Amino acid sequence: MSKRYNTSNEIYFELRQVGTYLRCTAIDGKTGVEVTVAGPVSRNPEQLKRVAAKKLEYVLSKR
Repeated sequence: MSKRYNTSNEIYFELRQVGTYLRCTAIDGKTGVEVTVAGPVSRNPEQLKRVAAKKLEYVLSKR
């Protein structure tokens, strides 16, 4: 699944439940750079995707 945020590249998301946490990995389609965030399972997955996308944008801006 991909969705565009404020970057010119596609972002791929992977959601995985680890115990009581939901882990969201965001991967930049062009560079392959990936970041991970985690939150409680009760949190809306779309919120975690937004946080992961923002973190990915931050990491890419520092390169």
